[in-house]
Amino acid sequence: MLKNFHIIVFACVSLLSAAWVATEPGRAEKIARPLVEDAREVKMLATGAYRELRGFNWRAACNEFVTMYVTAMRMPSLVFERLADRLDKFNADISKRAQGAPGLTPGADTQRQLAFGQADAMASAMP
Repeated sequence: MLKNFHIIVFACVSLLSAAWVATEPGRAEKIARPLVEDAREVKMLATGAYRELRGFNWRAACNEFVTMYVTAMRMPSLVFERLADRLDKFNADISKRAQGAPGLTPGADTQRQLAFGQADAMASAMP
């Protein structure tokens, strides 16, 4: 009897909730409507996430991880040099986008922070 107690509890909760919905349909709808709307939104988000994950190139990401691991084991300073190169490319991309889009030019503070971060990366890359 105790081995299947969870089944008995589930059946009782199901019967009680069905009886409550039958006696109070207006309240049940008020409570359930936001949950259903949230479920629809979660479904749309999950579908988008699934599409993104399906389109992700896992093999390239795995190869990149292995390359970085091997490089870090052989020569740690090389990792920082590669990181500095990528930061340079990233800064160049940001500058191109900022020049191409009106009103999105980075301020002096942003440029100073990027330069400071780049100098930090370069300093840590040196042996």
